[in-house]
Amino acid sequence: MTDLWILWEWAWDAAFVEAVAAEAHAAGVSTTLVGPGDVAAARDLLQTGDDAPAVVLDRSSDVLDDALRIAVLARSRGSLVLNDPDRVPAAVDKARMHLALMSVGVEVPWTIVTSALDEEERWDREQLPRVGAPFVVKPAHGCGGEGVVLDAVCEADVDRARALRPAESHLVQEFIRTQDLGGRPAYFRALYCLGEVHPCFWNPVTRGYSELRPEDLRAPWLGGMAPLAEAVANVAGMTLFSTEVALCEDGRLVAVDYVNDMCDLRLASQHADGIPDPIVQCVAARIAHVAQRIGNARKGC
Repeated sequence: MTDLWILWEWAWDAAFVEAVAAEAHAAGVSTTLVGPGDVAAARDLLQTGDDAPAVVLDRSSDVLDDALRIAVLARSRGSLVLNDPDRVPAAVDKARMHLALMSVGVEVPWTIVTSALDEEERWDREQLPRVGAPFVVKPAHGCGGEGVVLDAVCEADVDRARALRPAESHLVQEFIRTQDLGGRPAYFRALYCLGEVHPCFWNPVTRGYSELRPEDLRAPWLGGMAPLAEAVANVAGMTLFSTEVALCEDGRLVAVDYVNDMCDLRLASQHADGIPDPIVQCVAARIAHVAQRIGNARKGC
């Protein structure tokens, strides 16, 4: 059995998959790429064999049922799966994560969690003035900005957002006003990968990324970024994700959107809204390094 399986299906993931495979090759890690046409055979191999890969990088189980079966079976046989399929459902539920992060002291926006429309009404509309205006409304299971309202001002805006996704609970959150850092809003996406944290600027309006500048690397707020992302990882039980963080006007670092999985790993050199190439390369190298370490340990090296 090879050390690393990469499950993938999204065409735009090709460059990231190639980067991981190249880093793995350089590290002497045996690698199997499992695309959409290979997933059924790979599932059968795992079901009938006695062994499992050391690491499974899962980029397709949200779309392919057989990929999810591979992730679940590999996890049960001791593989490190990025991300653990047992932890993903709770981690991507923004309502559950909001409460869990609050319980461990992570700074989060002031929030009201609504019920789904097809459930008994369970949110306190009288608390809405405490959120302030404008405020944000987001579905508990939304991704890619889908269903998010950034400029809500009244109860009717909440009702309209809920009506578009009636089966989901929603988060009604204060609008976080960020500092200005040399002409950039102090809003970030921190990419977390197996204990490493790679923050970069991210504009929630244009959805464009940019790397930290030399002066940012010396800024006092940067020291709080890694512990915040690590706290999210510990609570969520996730190993590869991005989290959105804002530096407030009062100097607090606030987790604004908690776990993005499967996180977008397109390269900025190929896409205007992609992640800076050096960060993607660091993620690829980290995955290869961990696969090498686990694979060697299994072989007694």
